[in-house]
Amino acid sequence: MKTKHLVIIHGRDKKPRCDEMLRLIKKALIAGLRRVNEEAAQKLEQEQILLTFSYYGDINNRLLLESRPRYRKLFEEDDGDFYVPDHYYDESMEQLINRPTDHMTPEEYERLMANEPTIHFYDDAAKILSPYLSLFGMSTRAIKRILPDLGAYLTSRVIGSQIRERLQSPLAKALSSGEDVMLLSHSMGCMVAYDVLWKFSRMSEYKHLWEHKVNEWLTLGNPLGEPAVKRSLYDSNEPDDGMYPANIRHWTNINAEDDYIAHDATVEDDFHLMLNRNLIESIDDQPLIQTFWKDSHTGRSNPHNFFAYLNHTKVAEHVADWILRS
Repeated sequence: MKTKHLVIIHGRDKKPRCDEMLRLIKKALIAGLRRVNEEAAQKLEQEQILLTFSYYGDINNRLLLESRPRYRKLFEEDDGDFYVPDHYYDESMEQLINRPTDHMTPEEYERLMANEPTIHFYDDAAKILSPYLSLFGMSTRAIKRILPDLGAYLTSRVIGSQIRERLQSPLAKALSSGEDVMLLSHSMGCMVAYDVLWKFSRMSEYKHLWEHKVNEWLTLGNPLGEPAVKRSLYDSNEPDDGMYPANIRHWTNINAEDDYIAHDATVEDDFHLMLNRNLIESIDDQPLIQTFWKDSHTGRSNPHNFFAYLNHTKVAEHVADWILRS
């Protein structure tokens, strides 16, 4: 049986150090797996599954500080880089993983979000403004202003290359080793993953990887359906026969209700030509889920939070199925 290798890439916004971020990711995901399958949880916890974490949080933090100096008070400095302090998210994490599974219902979610006008405002604004701004070619600039790290990835080749390199090396190694790879990406990490997968399956310098495929790509809080994002992907200006990655077997997409980064919740309608051209075996848009992250420092809920996605039963079911599949 092929070695199982889980490759994870995070999304945008401020981040703690790499090892602290990985600790939190594992804690959320293992707790989520325990909600659905103890055997799968033990396999990951006992490191019977290879896990590689692609981290670019130091770049995110630098970009955010350059645009929003007020963030300085949130960070600790370490050898010239800035990070969210260790254990900053521990209380919020404990609240998340200790929530009973039968309290992760639409009704409980409505109670959680009842006093969250800020989240709903930005989501509603995005739904209204995104098509309008796209019409005038302004969405990328708007994204850069509102979300500096995501905007920099979309508009700067240098920053984009720096971030992609954090995924390229470990993913190339996993694929060339012939391992059973699940690539799990969140938010901006979905864009990074898409661009890297396209490069691996289309560019001559990666010809040695052309026949190697990611068995499962799981995208969470995924903005790839957004018009401004699609226009900025690596293959957006390619001739028709060079569009889309050709090295994914199964793509499962899971987005959360009120996720203000991924309010276009489906990808099959945007990337159906991958199916028509037999570049991929399946694209599966799952029904919207409800996530339950509440920041202990601000008291605000965040439907887009990565840890909340990882702890959700629907995400855990897909990861567990892959872990236990022969």
